[in-house]
Amino acid sequence: MINNKNGFWTGLLVGGVIGSVIALLYAPLPGKKLRKKIVDKTEDVIEDINDYIETGKEKAEDLIKEGSELIKEGRAKAKSIIDEAKKLVS
Repeated sequence: MINNKNGFWTGLLVGGVIGSVIALLYAPLPGKKLRKKIVDKTEDVIEDINDYIETGKEKAEDLIKEGSELIKEGRAKAKSIIDEAKKLVS
């Protein structure tokens, strides 16, 4: 499920970039203005990509922390159950 979402967003982003460049190339602008617009749009897209990557990193870090906490809790519960079982056996 996660891979499908990542593929979707990647495809959306790449499609947006390609569509933007094509739209700019067919726009009736002089060369200098067109190049400036392409550079500006490229910078915007790069900034969006960097934001997307940063958000992904933050979410991954949160998931790792949450997973670590769940593992600690699970180990503590397992130890508690084992200790109780040893008491019952004794």
